[in-house]
Amino acid sequence: MKNFTLLLIFISFCAVAEQKYNPHTNKFETVRPNSQLKYNYMEEEWKYVQPNSKIEYNPLTDRYDMAPKEYVNKYNYMEGQWEKTHPNSQLKINPTNGEFQYVAPNEKLEFNPYTSEFEYPQ
Repeated sequence: MKNFTLLLIFISFCAVAEQKYNPHTNKFETVRPNSQLKYNYMEEEWKYVQPNSKIEYNPLTDRYDMAPKEYVNKYNYMEGQWEKTHPNSQLKINPTNGEFQYVAPNEKLEFNPYTSEFEYPQ
């Protein structure tokens, strides 16, 4: 019954995200279709981000985040951390792993066949 339910959930989702391979982490990531792989030289990491993302110091996390100019800091009280996210994003739970994160209002969970997990696009 559990497998059938997961199959129904998987079929019902719209394909608004895609899997892109990050050769620097050797992982497939669930991302929005227009995401680009960019290097954050301040944190020395490669990530898929929106095309208009810029590096900016975030004093709340003491890190250099790469995000579009319109993104804001929101406190994820369920995980106890600050997240740089779109102003309209909502805190949602990923029911498959119990983690909370800020996602776009209409964002759906996507199945990552490479990790066999359901994820929200980054």
